[in-house]
Amino acid sequence: MKTIGVFFILFAMLLIAGCNPKVAVKNDLALADSLLKAADNVFNTKDAQQMANLYAEDALFIANGKNIWSRDSIYALFKSMAPLLKGDSAFKSYMGLTTVSTDVIQMQKYYTAELVMGNTNLKAKGVGFLTWGKQSDNSWKIIMFVEFADMKPY
Repeated sequence: MKTIGVFFILFAMLLIAGCNPKVAVKNDLALADSLLKAADNVFNTKDAQQMANLYAEDALFIANGKNIWSRDSIYALFKSMAPLLKGDSAFKSYMGLTTVSTDVIQMQKYYTAELVMGNTNLKAKGVGFLTWGKQSDNSWKIIMFVEFADMKPY
């Protein structure tokens, strides 16, 4: 009878411990969310250099199957893209599945963007997979970004 009582006490302790929210998990998600919001804010400045500075020097950017290596090459892409963003809140991201470790954050995001090409308003939608890496100065930079996106007039 004592064995059953001890078993139930241990079971109750495990159940209670398992139901309590984990502070580290909340902090990890808060870090990932803050990085994503900061990136959105930078994109909405339309400043190509600030956009590129989100990326590590040797980052890989894959856009619809096209590989772009290095921050300098990513900057060239953003330099041509930034002027097309419409308004100061044209770019919005919504965080999906996210995995956080000590030195790497991997996240999935859905995003929308409003652009203007000549007299045509465009709406872009896409799914992006970001890998953030912790740098030697403890900052976070995007080390790899893979996106699948398209746009259409509206």
